[in-house]
Amino acid sequence: LAHVAVMRPLASGVLLAAAVSACAPSPSTTRIPLHEGWEFRQVGEEVWRPATVPGTVHTDLLANGAIEDPFYRDNESQLQWIEREDWEYRAIIDVSEAILEQEHVELVFEGLDTYADVFVNGSRVLRTDNMFRSWKQEVGRGLRAGENELVVRFRSPIEMVLPVFDVMDSLGMRLPAGNDKGEKPTRVYTRKAAYQYGWDWGPRFVTSGIWRPVTLRAWSGVRISDVQIVQRVLSDERAGLRAYVEIRSDSAQPAAITVRSRDRSFSPVSVSARLPRGRATASVDFVIEDPQRWWPNGLGDQHLYDIEVEVLAGDVRDRTIHRIGLRTIEVVNEPDSIGESFYIEVNGVPVFMKGANYVPLDHFTPRVDEERYRTFFEAAVQANMNMLRVWGGGIYESDLFYDLADEYGILIWQDFMFANGMYPHFGELLDGIAQEAVENIRRLRNHPSLALWCGNNEMDEGWHNWGWQRDYKSAQAERIWSTYRWIFHQMLPELVATYDSGRFYWPSSPSIGWGHPESMTHGDSHYWGVWHGREPFEVLQRKVPRFMSEFGFQAYPPLETVEAFTLPEDRTVDSPVMLAHQKHPAGLEIVREYLERWYREPRDFASFLYLSQLVQAEGMRLAFESQRRAMPRTMGTLYWQLNDTWPVASWSSLDYFGRWKALHYAARDAFAPILVSPVVREDTVDVYVVSDRLQPVRADLALRLVEFDGGTRWAERLAVDVPANASVRVFAEAAETLLGGADPSGVVLEVRLLDGAEVIAENLLYFALPRELELSAPNIGFQVERGRDGPMVLLSTDRLAKHVYLSLEDGDAFFSDNFFDLLPGHDRWVRVESAVDPTNLRERLRIRTLTDTY
Repeated sequence: LAHVAVMRPLASGVLLAAAVSACAPSPSTTRIPLHEGWEFRQVGEEVWRPATVPGTVHTDLLANGAIEDPFYRDNESQLQWIEREDWEYRAIIDVSEAILEQEHVELVFEGLDTYADVFVNGSRVLRTDNMFRSWKQEVGRGLRAGENELVVRFRSPIEMVLPVFDVMDSLGMRLPAGNDKGEKPTRVYTRKAAYQYGWDWGPRFVTSGIWRPVTLRAWSGVRISDVQIVQRVLSDERAGLRAYVEIRSDSAQPAAITVRSRDRSFSPVSVSARLPRGRATASVDFVIEDPQRWWPNGLGDQHLYDIEVEVLAGDVRDRTIHRIGLRTIEVVNEPDSIGESFYIEVNGVPVFMKGANYVPLDHFTPRVDEERYRTFFEAAVQANMNMLRVWGGGIYESDLFYDLADEYGILIWQDFMFANGMYPHFGELLDGIAQEAVENIRRLRNHPSLALWCGNNEMDEGWHNWGWQRDYKSAQAERIWSTYRWIFHQMLPELVATYDSGRFYWPSSPSIGWGHPESMTHGDSHYWGVWHGREPFEVLQRKVPRFMSEFGFQAYPPLETVEAFTLPEDRTVDSPVMLAHQKHPAGLEIVREYLERWYREPRDFASFLYLSQLVQAEGMRLAFESQRRAMPRTMGTLYWQLNDTWPVASWSSLDYFGRWKALHYAARDAFAPILVSPVVREDTVDVYVVSDRLQPVRADLALRLVEFDGGTRWAERLAVDVPANASVRVFAEAAETLLGGADPSGVVLEVRLLDGAEVIAENLLYFALPRELELSAPNIGFQVERGRDGPMVLLSTDRLAKHVYLSLEDGDAFFSDNFFDLLPGHDRWVRVESAVDPTNLRERLRIRTLTDTY
């Protein structure tokens, strides 16, 4: 791009005469959404059916009654034919004379999935081959005033790459493509969302469609094609910023470029420039006095500034608005006394990252609307999260996703879209990868929530630790690995440095495989000894890396979710339908194995679902607390996974419908800003307090050894000082002394952190596994009252009620607390959100505890 010569700043509100018309300037650009009136058909058929744009062929077939619900029962297996067919979409678009009089008329597709030919009035104007980028094409000469036919013909994403696959296969060069459930693993030969091909938590629906908005854009004179706002200086007194404004101009001409704040946080700044014909970049410096900083969730406000950029040339102007946040962010990755650090500093403060890995919210992503995105982010905030990892087998998310991350204070670890495979060395594919990367870097770089870029998911580990390279002759292996190094150690880091200078780039996650000791001391780690290695949960108290970026354990969704995709006869754990919604080949076996270690045999199907969630939650809680206690050695935990793309047994804490599994409640408690964490280690009971707060805390630690009927064996209270942003041990005692002869299966240690009478944090420590506890059925009393924010349920018990689970009969509800332990004398209020009439809550409320399960 040309960098235009920026002339002297203009006085506020005064523009160069050459750049200003005597009349009020008119907008240079007209944008016409093209989302109405679409229809589609299978290529070769005569009948056209109504279509939704943005959308997918699968959801259009479903809406027209041509297929059954893909997520229902085992319908997935009946719908695999769709991926092998070609499909076409068409619409009649009405174009006015005024549009055609514009200098430029462009057809803009924000996303086409994936292999498409685009025709305007019968002439092909565009051919596409990448789901992850947008496509723009001048079409003015092919349009006429009045009606015009727009056709998008999609070719099968499988058939398109089979010839390449077959050639590679014949050369003994079949590339690894983990989790591709097709007959031939083709996904690494195309730039398309990997999860669509099947995963060990997701179905195989390899779809096609106009999956993001499509627009007709007409303009003359000038158009702003991109804005990057770079924070050059940030202090408590001032923020110095520079806006790099990329401008397209259809002639050489003078222009005025103005940057202003929508909330008047600074005075407008204007500069004059001489634009060449074509594309050029100008810069405008501006200053915000007394800046308000953007902080991650839990540490402060998420203050955002709306910055308007305007270009005025002659009698036309173009404007764009960009929302920014002011903060410093640094990923600290350097040698230290342990090995190699990996932590994130925000505004100069080391911040423990608490969160999860994110996959698309729906297998058919155009179905996800703003309400669903917002509910999702609210659930993350309610669980005290401050980071999500956008996993490389999914998609570069919508602009709305990152806007909401900015708004809610959720930092984003952003993978490039590569996962669990090796990619070919074809020049055309590599060129497409570079274009895709540049576009998405430019699109996302202004977001304050964007913390780092990561090249790929588990590809380095797969090559070095899973034996992939052993399948090739040395020359073949060298060629595959050299392509890997070119993409992830040369091309992508150079593009990040060029287009998002200063943002941290990490080639592959994890940096070292979980079978190596260095994975606990260097960089980030995916620890899968629990689950894949079938190691006991207790190992997670020892395997504590510098930054745990992926680990997890499966659970089944709630009964209400299972009922949504099954018939009554399907509701056994090993029915064909339930197995169709359990994508890990040994998933049921592994869940049962861990369940038997911690709990007793469930008496029925509903009990199995409930216990699977408890196993997941309690095992992961143990890990969360261990990792937080280890700060600053450990500075992050991102579990696998936060959500689902469909209703399934998986590692998620939020199921497909957004229902909270037990894990989400456990994560919320373990990620609390102040955590009190008791643990038995080497026959000693240690109590830690972990604080994310940026100010020290002085409080009382209240300890009580409680019998299950509520009796107190002993109690103690002592003052403790908790440093800011730290983990500190505040109590230690030999377990034998603490128990004082009490039966370990009949008592629990209650630990509370108190500010006077206010409970800051609380936790319970048991001395035996749940299956070993001597539990009796509790008598739980409850009453329903109207609260300010909706119905409230007050629960009490006469003895320990373990894992109290609330639900509604024949209804759905969200409970502000669930799967909790209730002790006598500690009544608990629970808020209820439901469409059910509050007057019927008492009759429909159902309460389950662990003793109801065996």
